Amino acid sequence: MSGNGSWAVRSDGKADEIILAVDFPGTGRREAGFADLAGRLDIPYALWETLPPPLASGTTLTGAEWIDRWMAGVEESGRPVRAVLGFCAASPYAAVLAHRVGALQGKTPHAVFFDPDIPQEFFLYWQYQQIMERFLPDLTAEETAAARQRGEQAREQADDLTDLGTQLSRLFREYGEPACRRAGLDDERTAEFLGGFTTYVSFVCGSSQISAQEPEALVGTWSTATAVTSAGSGDAGRLVAKEMPFPDIAHVDLLAAEEVGAAVSALLR
Repeated sequence: MSGNGSWAVRSDGKADEIILAVDFPGTGRREAGFADLAGRLDIPYALWETLPPPLASGTTLTGAEWIDRWMAGVEESGRPVRAVLGFCAASPYAAVLAHRVGALQGKTPHAVFFDPDIPQEFFLYWQYQQIMERFLPDLTAEETAAARQRGEQAREQADDLTDLGTQLSRLFREYGEPACRRAGLDDERTAEFLGGFTTYVSFVCGSSQISAQEPEALVGTWSTATAVTSAGSGDAGRLVAKEMPFPDIAHVDLLAAEEVGAAVSALLR
């Protein structure tokens, strides 16, 4: 762990420069992560990945607070940043972080986005539904149906993504707590599971917030970035300076593919 506990070292390097990667790593997720990519990179630079606060705390941060947390670790390290990577909904964070680092060190690092996206209400609702159904098997069929229906109602009625996040976090705790008890989880594991979802929601909502709050940084970085895209990429991956498409690779496998690792290695060198 590096910096103020906000960064994990995924691979070491001989050079002084580092690569920063923005994502919300978590056990059990279907998508490959930057820990997978790190093992496929042939570069002389260390790869650092963002870490959330302790999940059991259920910490919620604004988009600006997430950025400040990561920047504190970068400033504490004193090391120059060569590139900033972002996966999917974390790409807006990566764009603003690259802009902030550029102001700090006098040279803006290159930005590389993997299937970039700016999160919307549907994305957050879909994540809520997926996590609810995959990780709460002790819910009854009636409870699962009710949780889905109430989540859909929240999506339709929410004023914005942050409001939706608040409502979905409340619903997740309402249904998740008894399901965790039925599954035999102790207080510590229950707190980590429920708190982890709340913190993840704040991460997603913060990405949308920072997009609206710092449009110049977002657009400026986006216009010079490289997007590495999969078969499941959306339109955002085509609004960059350069696209590296991998149409035969699924979104969930993008960060674990050998050919992606080779291409990104060449780009970062």
